[in-house]
Amino acid sequence: MKGLLLKDLYMTMKYCRSYLLIAVVFTAVSFVGNDNLFFIFYPCPFCGMIPVTLLGYDERSHWQQYSDTLPYTKGQIVSCKYVIGLMAQIVMLIVSGIAQAVRTSVNGTFELENYIVLMLMILVISLITSSVSLPAIFKLGVEKGRIAYYVMVGVLCAGGAVASSVFGEDLQVKFQLGSIIPILCLVGIVIYALSWFMSIAFYKKREL
Repeated sequence: MKGLLLKDLYMTMKYCRSYLLIAVVFTAVSFVGNDNLFFIFYPCPFCGMIPVTLLGYDERSHWQQYSDTLPYTKGQIVSCKYVIGLMAQIVMLIVSGIAQAVRTSVNGTFELENYIVLMLMILVISLITSSVSLPAIFKLGVEKGRIAYYVMVGVLCAGGAVASSVFGEDLQVKFQLGSIIPILCLVGIVIYALSWFMSIAFYKKREL
């Protein structure tokens, strides 16, 4: 498992530099912008799709067939992609969190409760986005399964635009609604775990 993680980390550093660049640009825009929720929310789910790119390179290099000769199970191969995706999301969440904390502190609008709610919302949306996309890709392959990713990006963009127009700057406040944010976090974690399990099941049945 350690060898698989190292392999995907090396591939991420070599082939996914564009993700870093785009994420940095979006974070910078959200830092100097006027609370545009799309630029705040998008980098984390975007980085969560790094496993899709890695799977694409695996398919083109026929790594999946070669891996059958190695002492790794299909469950470990799938799990490695989920771990890489989760790591990328957490790192991006930390970067976005620092940027938003600095921005709101400079503007004099920092409120700890609202800040925590915003970060949790970003995490939930990111987890759900990758959770919906990855099982389809492990079942159908990158080319056929990528449509699920595009659908989720479209939903994310539309949701961010609607949320910005309807709620404006008070979105994170309106979404507190008692204990709904902790519940949504639990739901996001459960969906991610179910997605992980489904991807393993699909990949084991898939003929490569």
